Amino acid sequence: MVVAVEKLEKTQEQDIEIIKSDNWELPVMNLGEGKYLWRPKTAVLPYYLFEGPSLTHRSHGINLTKDLSIGVHGPRGSTKTLTLSFLSAKKMRMGQPSWDNWPISFYVVEPNCWDKCKDHRCNLCYKGALTYYENFPLDMDKVYTFDSELSKGQVGFTEFQYYVEARTSGRIQNRLLSYQIMQIRKSALSFFYDVQNEGWVDKRFGWSDDIKIFCRDVSRMNYDYEQVGREIEEGEFSHWTIKDISGVATGIPFADSQLEYGPYQFDGYNFWWIYPTKWKIDVYDAVYSMKQDTTKADKEAIIGQAVMEAVGSFLEEKRYQVFTTEMAERATRLSGIQISTIQCGRVLSPLEVPRPQNPKGKCLYDLTVFLEEENK
Repeated sequence: MVVAVEKLEKTQEQDIEIIKSDNWELPVMNLGEGKYLWRPKTAVLPYYLFEGPSLTHRSHGINLTKDLSIGVHGPRGSTKTLTLSFLSAKKMRMGQPSWDNWPISFYVVEPNCWDKCKDHRCNLCYKGALTYYENFPLDMDKVYTFDSELSKGQVGFTEFQYYVEARTSGRIQNRLLSYQIMQIRKSALSFFYDVQNEGWVDKRFGWSDDIKIFCRDVSRMNYDYEQVGREIEEGEFSHWTIKDISGVATGIPFADSQLEYGPYQFDGYNFWWIYPTKWKIDVYDAVYSMKQDTTKADKEAIIGQAVMEAVGSFLEEKRYQVFTTEMAERATRLSGIQISTIQCGRVLSPLEVPRPQNPKGKCLYDLTVFLEEENK
């Protein structure tokens, strides 16, 4: 995955060639060149690639019907983004929406077409039974404002270090994203990301992972050339090793078992054309992604940011039982705008923060739920 370092001026953007798909406007300059050139709506995959378990070795596997946080790691060119694209494609085939910071687009040839055809020239056939799938661009405004639209699906980041780098772990952008990850099971949302070194991102995300997948490109490894009979291409096959961090796959958390499962072979060549391998992440937009393009998003973001900053400040003071009126007052002071207890509730209710009453009948927020999430 390549990164775009320079931010284009608005005057230059008008001259950029754009390709449109159902959900994306894609600058041609981000789609690669030569053999890497990519276009949406060109990948055609047989149905059986999406059937069976997500990944299985005896009784160990990843069940993507669950809401999971998965981190994918490995050196440059180790098929990390290819692995993420496969996982996202699986979720889409399961009928769930996928919001990502890179485009994915593909057709699936259904059984009633594939099983009856001998030619399998599906990319040239306009009579076949094809189902089209495409992800949605990830709207960071909706991520930071805890928008209810981001639910019952999957959110994915490639090059995640640009959004939540470990060196900036204290900034509000990191905190808001980490709180979103904490509530994935409550919003029926899975979270997938890749980064070369897991230490490059805020450690709160590593703590929240259910699964870690470590990728290695077989073409860069020693293999039996005579047995294969040819050179293996980059990204054609990769090996995965897996750590079951939370115990969701095996029932035993990695902290207790200290076991890595695998290696498993991932036939990545089947999924080469569902995404652009040379897609460029705009580093400027990633680092400064709390931009809020609309007035409504701007107001919601200010409120959401202020409430979560207030939560963070109470946690730092080791105050875990906070009156709802205190929360509103602290958020108001931090934001400079009037924030009511009702608005605080709209931010905190999706996180299922308990609201017990004290003996005098006044409502409190029990902030120990955030300590529990961080310790998982």
